[in-house]
Amino acid sequence: MFFASALLLPVFLGVTGFFLDRAFQESLLTAEKARLQRNIYLLYSAADLPTKPLKKNEKPRLIMPKELKDRDFERINSGLYAYLFNDKKELTWQSNSTSLQTPPTYDQISPKLNASESAEIIFELDNENYFLAYSDIFWEVAKNREVPFRFVAVHDSEDFIAEKNAYRNQLWQWLGAVGVLLLIAQTAILRWGLQPLKKLAKALNAMQSGDTSDIEGDHPDELQDIVDNLNQVLAREQALRQRYRNSLSDLAHSLKTPLAVMQAKLSQASADAELQQLAAEQVARMNQVVSYQLQRAVSSQQQGSHQRTELEPIVLRLVNALQKVYANKAMKVQTSLAAHSVFAGDEQDLMEVIGNITENAFKYGKSHVSIRSEIKDKHLLISISDDGPGIPAEQQNHILERGHRLDTNIPGQGIGLAVAADIIHSYAGQLKVSKSVLGGAEFQLLLPAIG
Repeated sequence: MFFASALLLPVFLGVTGFFLDRAFQESLLTAEKARLQRNIYLLYSAADLPTKPLKKNEKPRLIMPKELKDRDFERINSGLYAYLFNDKKELTWQSNSTSLQTPPTYDQISPKLNASESAEIIFELDNENYFLAYSDIFWEVAKNREVPFRFVAVHDSEDFIAEKNAYRNQLWQWLGAVGVLLLIAQTAILRWGLQPLKKLAKALNAMQSGDTSDIEGDHPDELQDIVDNLNQVLAREQALRQRYRNSLSDLAHSLKTPLAVMQAKLSQASADAELQQLAAEQVARMNQVVSYQLQRAVSSQQQGSHQRTELEPIVLRLVNALQKVYANKAMKVQTSLAAHSVFAGDEQDLMEVIGNITENAFKYGKSHVSIRSEIKDKHLLISISDDGPGIPAEQQNHILERGHRLDTNIPGQGIGLAVAADIIHSYAGQLKVSKSVLGGAEFQLLLPAIG
């Protein structure tokens, strides 16, 4: 809003200044015209016929006084000049102020000659601009005889230009100052007007940090409806989340007892030591998952990024377990993990994410799985790819939705990738699906890292 005003305000003030300048210039021109017309009337009043009657061949003429009442007509180069032309277009008189001036010719002024005509024009004389007014009058010099005379008053434009330039300078200075003051005032008004939004932002931060359960405080009428609607949405979301926690807690608690029984039985002697070891590892893993889910169900927040989890031990443990589960496929696993690949988060979260995606790679891959990692801009980039059928481009976004499965012939519930995506997003990370160089699918995980 500030920058939009900063762009619009100069345009508005420029247009305003343009019209004010035009209006002032028109006012100056009107005043100049009125002054020259008064001078024409002064010349009328001063002119007179000779006292003696005209001789037979004598040219008619008018007599002007030696001095005129307006002293500018008497002062040399005063800028105000007067001329008188007869019916033969001859200059018969000029004011004393024109002593050093080159008089204009009759045709320079106007080629026309009409009775009682008065006009204002601007013409160039001695490479300077002048204002000029003239009037053609038919003077009765004898009975039934009228002779035209032309009275001309000329005023240079020096004062006019100086006054116009002074006004323009003052006008743009004042408009510039007004523009700056308006921007300052608008900035202050904007800051004052946006205070309720800052208050709302603080209330949202307090709610996000857990200090409050909803958006508190009194807000202006324009925002109160939004706050009330947000509080209703938050209340519904919290109730829904609580139901999910209760359901997850009940499920995990129900599984805890049979798992404990199985673990107790497996601790007894068994003929198949390898089977016992494998089952014991998986039951222990299931116990960890159940404990982890119970902890998430009863906790309002996940632990923060102060935790650190090394990637390599988790990858090796998961690959070892999955190679035993999918022993019939004899999968070739290639790992290329960057040094100091440390995840800034919970170990169970990382195991859940890597385990779900890697298990899909084993499940859908034909014979080859690749797991790579690198440190990129203080983030841990993990790539898991396989040589399976891959995921069509139009399905790469939908595959992350809960319950969405491409191959219904292979057992599964279609929630593993959704759970992984949910955990990744909780760490402000990213999960992308693309085509692998092996020919199958490639999952790229961007997670916070500890350098």
